[in-house]
Amino acid sequence: MIGGLLAGLFLVPVALLWLGHRLRRRAPGARAVFWGATAGHSIGILVTLAAAHYPPVLWTEGWRAVAVHWSMVAGALLGAAAGAVAGRGR
Repeated sequence: MIGGLLAGLFLVPVALLWLGHRLRRRAPGARAVFWGATAGHSIGILVTLAAAHYPPVLWTEGWRAVAVHWSMVAGALLGAAAGAVAGRGR
C-alpha cells in the first residue's frame, strides 16, 4: 500500500518533469496531457493532505488508506486521460 504513496510523491513528478521537457516543441495533444496530469496530481495532493489530517476515528480505515496512498497517482492518471480527450479536439 505504501508503494502508491511513494509513486505519487516521486515517480509521478519525475514523469511530469520528463514529459514537460521541451514542452513548447511538443504536439498540442502532449501539452494537454501534461497540463491535465499536472492539475490532477495537484488535486490529488490536496485530497491526500485532507485525508491524512482528518481524524481516522471517524473514517473506515480502508477508504482513508486508499485516499492517502493512491489519490496522487489516480489524480495524475485521470488528469492525463482528461487532457488526452481534451487535446484530441485540437
